[in-house]
Amino acid sequence: MKRTIIIAAALVFCAFASAQKAETIESIISTSHEPESEWYVRQIEAWQKKVDANPKDEWAWRNLFRATNYHEMFTTGYGDEDKSPSAAIIQKMEKAIPDSYALNLCKGRYCLRSDSAAIRGDNIYRAIELMPEEVCAEDVNYLACRLWSIDPENQKVGELFRQAYRMKYYPARIMHYNMNMLRSMQPEALYFANGDVLLGPMKMMQEALEERTDVTVIPISYLHSPNYLQALFRKLGIKPKSFDIQDYGNQFGEDWYKHFEADIIMYLIKESKRPTYFSTDILSQTCLDKDSIYNEGLLLKYSPRKYDNFAVAMHNVREVYHLEYLAEPDLVYDSWVTSQQLDLNHVTLLSHLVSKFRKKGEIEQADRLHDILRLTVERSRIFADEQTKKAYMEDFEKEVKQ
Repeated sequence: MKRTIIIAAALVFCAFASAQKAETIESIISTSHEPESEWYVRQIEAWQKKVDANPKDEWAWRNLFRATNYHEMFTTGYGDEDKSPSAAIIQKMEKAIPDSYALNLCKGRYCLRSDSAAIRGDNIYRAIELMPEEVCAEDVNYLACRLWSIDPENQKVGELFRQAYRMKYYPARIMHYNMNMLRSMQPEALYFANGDVLLGPMKMMQEALEERTDVTVIPISYLHSPNYLQALFRKLGIKPKSFDIQDYGNQFGEDWYKHFEADIIMYLIKESKRPTYFSTDILSQTCLDKDSIYNEGLLLKYSPRKYDNFAVAMHNVREVYHLEYLAEPDLVYDSWVTSQQLDLNHVTLLSHLVSKFRKKGEIEQADRLHDILRLTVERSRIFADEQTKKAYMEDFEKEVKQ
């Protein structure tokens, strides 16, 4: 009996020790933890111990801040920006490691309202200046994106994206997805999107591989940055125009930003006269005219006139997209949660084309697309259980037979 108690106690101790192990806090686009709130609480405790043991440890501070920041995001929200737990960590860092790389990096993610320099983005320049040789790829990518938003014409933007590419920050499956989108656009196109995995990889391939540099990649959230917007006007060679945020707030209330962004987008389209594409989730994010947006496969295209968009989508599947990677074995760095989500995007966006290929007598293409998409569903690890996967598979098979 005594031996059993000792063994049980040892197991409890081991489980507790394992739960408290400090792990690198990675972006939520790459990993997920269930339940998030509990996992981040344990990580806060673990990284706090490391900070207490060595108050000059920048890596420990970086992870303590990220764990605290994500915990707030998943639980209470940020509330009073200057009095939140994230703000408290920033304030402690200012005392323990002033003017350090980690402090400036974290200020880029969370600006105190009282810190006008951080709000301007001064800390981004300083973080880049202080960036150590041993730096994680996620932070390099983050600094590239932030500099892109506040100073898009800075040569460091390209340098940082090229560095992140060499460090293989984004998994191959995400890079393939973005390459397919990029290659399917018309020359000199505009591409609007939101979200890291639909923008960073595309910009990275332009900078590192010089792939389709004629396409102007535009993060919609950056349209709120005066510096970015003015640089975009110059790049496109169009007359600058001001958009008063206050006016939109007074007129549209909480949804002001959807109208604000849509008006800027339409101004850019009309003045530049360039072909324009959107990521497929854009219709839920802005107030664009849905009757002027057509699905061409993995992208939506703006067109004031009707056209055979299904023919274009089929051409993309037949001649442009490389889809075979969906049937290839996973690579070591292809385990991101987002990669799995994008895999299923192919099923949602392309499955209706299987029946269209069959009706046109292109049986080989229909079978090829069907087999790739079916295997994508079978191999997916994103479903909560087998019953959910089975229901999804049944819906897929109904779609391809219509």
